Amino acid sequence: MTTPTTTWNTTTINGKQFLVVDVASFRIPLDWDPSSNMLIAIGAPIGGYGNIPALLQGPPGPTITLDDEINLTLLEATDPTPDSATLTLLGGSTYQVNLTIHKAPAGAPGTSALDPTVYGTPVSKKMLIVNSTADGFVYAAQLCGDRYVPSTINNTPAGNPLYTLCSVSIPAQLFDWRPAVRGQAIITATGSYNCTTDLIARLNNESAGNIVGRSFGLGGVSKQHGVLSAGPPAGSADTYDRVYAGNAAVVYLRAERQSGTDTFTTTAAQTSFSVRVDPIPGTGT
Repeated sequence: MTTPTTTWNTTTINGKQFLVVDVASFRIPLDWDPSSNMLIAIGAPIGGYGNIPALLQGPPGPTITLDDEINLTLLEATDPTPDSATLTLLGGSTYQVNLTIHKAPAGAPGTSALDPTVYGTPVSKKMLIVNSTADGFVYAAQLCGDRYVPSTINNTPAGNPLYTLCSVSIPAQLFDWRPAVRGQAIITATGSYNCTTDLIARLNNESAGNIVGRSFGLGGVSKQHGVLSAGPPAGSADTYDRVYAGNAAVVYLRAERQSGTDTFTTTAAQTSFSVRVDPIPGTGT
């Protein structure tokens, strides 16, 4: 079967091309897309020209509002699902954007420009820092101290003008440091309360060590609340309370009578003490 060939006639009206259908004198604008599968035919007398006046431009529709929250779906870079974007009506003229996109593909594996073994052997608790005396880096200890507490605290028996309540042992550190002490105790005087007693924290010697913390007592009272403040005496040398890297230390908490003739007592239940390692900058090794 042979499909007949149709030759279409055209005409130009007011500078616009039309298709001429002789059967009913239909004229079709040539900017019509045949693939749309839709045709509106306008009938007109021979030589006439018609349109559809019923199709008029309507009023503008409402302005839409996009919700601030985007419904985002991230796909793996290798997922075959195509990217997409849609709108969901939430109510009125408000819409939410639904966005489906792929993650970026992974980049090529990187390589470090720094070989840490060039500057020595990596050591636990040490990190690379800029060498202050030469170009490059060195391994140095992290300046980070811990807190230490006594394993036991003693009761002070009656009849003592001096007594060690407890001690705290601190292991050697990788840097120079100073002890930052905190403590308190209730000191009860005996007899006629003729007793002024201080709490004193001493470094590395129970009875004669350098003072690294103190509370000042009151005389003539039955009880006093001694609260320890950290720090050496005013005008102390830099080395007074300094513990050098690699050296262990012991800090003693003492109750020591400063004046009077009576004695005092304390209890473990009303005594506390701790020592925090306070690193000195620039001393890590």
